[in-house]
Amino acid sequence: MRHIKIYCEIAMSKGVTKRALKVALVVGTTLNLINQGETMLSLNLGEINMLKFLLTYLVPYSVTTYTATAMKVEFQIGTKAIIETDLKCKGCGVQIHVKEGEIIPECPKCGVNTHWKLK
Repeated sequence: MRHIKIYCEIAMSKGVTKRALKVALVVGTTLNLINQGETMLSLNLGEINMLKFLLTYLVPYSVTTYTATAMKVEFQIGTKAIIETDLKCKGCGVQIHVKEGEIIPECPKCGVNTHWKLK
């Protein structure tokens, strides 16, 4: 349950939501113009399929959010921790605590081959 909270915190962080909104706006608008462009450009709003219209924005937003969250949850060395949490090295089991904004260090045993996971 603790991991779900961490995933949600990352997914709702300012950087992730901002990026996802930008991607959804560009990709969603492009796809809506491809799929319902004639209807939209003629301003015949009654004929626009609103479910498809909204889903066309929701899908790229969701994919971008998932991808960004998955990348940030890997806690790669040399990047800033997006949240405060405990990490465990996948290779040797060393555990560390990182604070939000702190640069994620290498594992003292694994060095550049470090792969952290949530404890």
